[in-house]
Amino acid sequence: MNRPDSIDQIDRQRPLERPALVVPVIHYNKVNIDGVNVFYREAGPADAPVLLLLHGFPTSSHMFRNLIPLLADRYRVIAPDYPGYGQSDSPDRSGFDYTFDNLADVIEKLTVALDLTKYSMYVMDYGAPIGYRLALKHPERVQALIVQNGNAYTEGLAAFWDPIKSLDKREALAHLVTLELTKFQYTDGVSDTSRISPDNWVVDQALLDRPGNREIQLDQG
Repeated sequence: MNRPDSIDQIDRQRPLERPALVVPVIHYNKVNIDGVNVFYREAGPADAPVLLLLHGFPTSSHMFRNLIPLLADRYRVIAPDYPGYGQSDSPDRSGFDYTFDNLADVIEKLTVALDLTKYSMYVMDYGAPIGYRLALKHPERVQALIVQNGNAYTEGLAAFWDPIKSLDKREALAHLVTLELTKFQYTDGVSDTSRISPDNWVVDQALLDRPGNREIQLDQG
């Protein structure tokens, strides 16, 4: 056989089997819940099992942007932003209660608006107290829980969280909304920080720095 002199000639002689690369379409939508526009990302077949992704502090559904495409071939993936986070509205704190109880109510109403009668939940950080409330209120709807860094017990609250228990916790927690702490949450314990995209803390901090958002976050803390 003659020696091939080009890649095209190699391919003709021995066709390479390449798996088809299918990139899921991600939809970006909002639903009005009691006057608050709640943003969510959605991907995957409409009739597939539902996986609800509940984000943590200080981020938003943006944290799941790389995970969603990996799951959307098997699941209907829905990742909302809580009020005050990401692309959802940030209603004035004088007329909106930024508590986990209220945020859980908003997310529950979102699941009803999207007709989610059965779903599994991936809960992370702030997503845990929100997701746990959904599970306690409607255990018949929750098929599975995937938990990352979501305490459900007092022993899980280490000394790091002692300032929350103090009488002047507002000032004690003020550093939590700074760029230094936002970056720390992505890089702490990482041996090679060059593998962490700075887009993570730049996007998060830009949203934390919106007018009025600092006080919203301290209300919730």
